[in-house]
Amino acid sequence: MTIPEPIKEFITWIQGFDHRILRNEDDVKEKLILPMFHYLCYPEKCHREYPLKISKSEKYGKNPENSHIYYIQDDIQQENTGTSLVFIKVIEPQKAKLNDSIEKCKFYINQFNPLFFIVTNGYIIKVFKCLDYSKKELVFDINIDDLKDKNIASIFYNQLNFDFVKDIGKNTANILINSKYNLIEKLIRHHPDLHDVLEKSDFEPCTTRDGYRLVVVRKKVAIACNLPKAFAEGNCEIEFSSLVLRGLKIYLNHQDILGQLMTGLHTQPDWGCRRFFKQLNKNTFEVYLGKTTLILSELETADLCFCIDGVCQEYKNLIIEFENALETWSFEFVKLSDSWGFILFSVKQELWELMQQFANEFDYTKGKSEWHLFHRKDISIRVSRGIRDHTFILPKIDIKLDLSLDNQINIIYELNDVNLKSIETGKLTLWKQDIGVKGTWTARYTKQWLLEKYIPKVINYYSASQLSQAELLANITNYTSERVLITEIDNIRDLAPYLRDIQSWLHIYVENIAAALLKPYYQAYANLVRNTDSSITGIDYIIGNLRKVEWTNKQEEITNNFTEWKNLTFKHAIDCLDEQVARINNCKYENSLKADLITRTFIWIIENGKISFSQAQLNAAKQALLPLWEQSRFEMRYVYPNR
Repeated sequence: MTIPEPIKEFITWIQGFDHRILRNEDDVKEKLILPMFHYLCYPEKCHREYPLKISKSEKYGKNPENSHIYYIQDDIQQENTGTSLVFIKVIEPQKAKLNDSIEKCKFYINQFNPLFFIVTNGYIIKVFKCLDYSKKELVFDINIDDLKDKNIASIFYNQLNFDFVKDIGKNTANILINSKYNLIEKLIRHHPDLHDVLEKSDFEPCTTRDGYRLVVVRKKVAIACNLPKAFAEGNCEIEFSSLVLRGLKIYLNHQDILGQLMTGLHTQPDWGCRRFFKQLNKNTFEVYLGKTTLILSELETADLCFCIDGVCQEYKNLIIEFENALETWSFEFVKLSDSWGFILFSVKQELWELMQQFANEFDYTKGKSEWHLFHRKDISIRVSRGIRDHTFILPKIDIKLDLSLDNQINIIYELNDVNLKSIETGKLTLWKQDIGVKGTWTARYTKQWLLEKYIPKVINYYSASQLSQAELLANITNYTSERVLITEIDNIRDLAPYLRDIQSWLHIYVENIAAALLKPYYQAYANLVRNTDSSITGIDYIIGNLRKVEWTNKQEEITNNFTEWKNLTFKHAIDCLDEQVARINNCKYENSLKADLITRTFIWIIENGKISFSQAQLNAAKQALLPLWEQSRFEMRYVYPNR
């Protein structure tokens, strides 16, 4: 077999190395460790050197002992226990026993949490694989002469080269506990008396809330969460009580919480509705939390789901509550450098410049008229009555617009620390009292005020401008479609845009969906379209979708039976829908592809059919649609952008 070139270079170097040239610790570093890791393909920029204390209570001496750490990346800001790869301790060449140094370094190994720990005196090399926070596995205990053997050198290279180690990551490192975990589980099942011993280490279940700090604890799992204030980002930390995982703390940021944990809330672990784990067998689950992968028992998984449900439901509620209060759902969300915002509409650059000019002239420090409302801060405009801030608007060039609309400026409804200052820790409802015409303006009211009052005032004030009022107003682009609210719909076709939103969500939704959410939806819309004129076009499309629900596994069956569909009527479509309603009433969860196909069917019938329906049927359809659409709206806004 041909030996890869990097391994050849490593073998050539190690076979030419003479350990007798080493005189001190610096020699071991400069002549062995640094060249060795160069040939193991570790980037020089990923290397760091740290002075060590013997213990936490001691100070650094004049000549402190040093350790060397290689990280997965060279960004010093990102160096932490999640990115450390190899921890190396070099000692004097004359020291033949390495055990003392190994013992002294335990504190630092636990602190840096590397994948591998190496100690060497320049001749003897000991390599440990770090399985968890307290256990180490000795994988190499060799000397330089042994390492010069071509086969041993190849094995050493394959186990410790940079590309291999960085791909292990913390995921594989945590999976290494699987065999030990399974052994413990078997012992517990065969020795029931061990339950009493293990239960003493369980957490005390509780749920506590202090302002924006929420802690949910079950026997096996505890989650402490910093909930999001407005659109600011929250985070959480997860701990486990089991002997295997005790001491492990998993930190999840805002993106992790939204992108991993938020789907499938309040569903059973074995339903396949949650994104962050998969079932390995009846009693075991593989769980993905951030960049960490764990193997958990059925009980641990159930407790984890319970804690996640408690934390994520409140996390989600706060985000929804804030968007509802500020009426921002209808506008596109944008993350700015140090704030958040929503696109209200866009205007020609010339109009934006006039808006800024007017704001400068009518700064609230320059007069007391009803229009002295403004204060400029950089490029944004602050609308205020003294200390009472109403709203902040910010310009942003829209690079997505058609080139024919060059110099078009998006008007952003901005949220920053200034106009969110009324949100105080421990007073979760106080900020709501500030929302309104005389307080903090909502996005909807801000847009209305800008279009109906401010912009007409600006245009009229600068009527001598080269551009006419008609030209300026004609270049205002409104991005939000003014839909009829679901609760106010009386025309059946007004349901279609909402159904399309749901269908788009289902199309990218890879998990199963709790059947409880879909049962009233399937039933209500099957009833709503039941009395559709049989002359509806596209009957083959309708039947095709419904057959695909039944034949999701065999595409050839769909093709072979296409001719048969030509002879089917709309009555057959209703019979198929009724079968789906009956089926889901006996299910705990539904495949998202099936829900997607059924929704496509409802959309087609509503948009193309002549439907006779009662007010009761329409009301039931609206009632069933609302929770499903609100979930799709939230996840499309917050979950899927964070995947």
